[in-house]
Amino acid sequence: MFQFGLEQLLKDNTQLNELRGTRIGLVAHPASVDQKLNHSVDLLAQALEGSLKSAFGPQHGMRGDKQDNMIESQDYIDPKLNIPIFSLYGEVRRPTPEMLETFDTLVFD
Repeated sequence: MFQFGLEQLLKDNTQLNELRGTRIGLVAHPASVDQKLNHSVDLLAQALEGSLKSAFGPQHGMRGDKQDNMIESQDYIDPKLNIPIFSLYGEVRRPTPEMLETFDTLVFD
């Protein structure tokens, strides 16, 4: 059976335990989902119990809310997770030093 890397991570307690208790940042995009189309930002937030501290989204926004081409996204606080979602396709195209201070470990999905 095929599994996405995200799904493998979520089933690996050894890897998850290494991440727990540290400040985690996530780089993801609209296709960062599991086979049931649950977004990785939600799955990691649930699995890491408060360790997910920020997320970074590219063009089209973290969850695909900006579908028009060349539309910039703004930073925002996720209303469900209460973490900053930083746009890498808005005022900046790379993380600022302040954004980098929000995490110890960066996960890419």
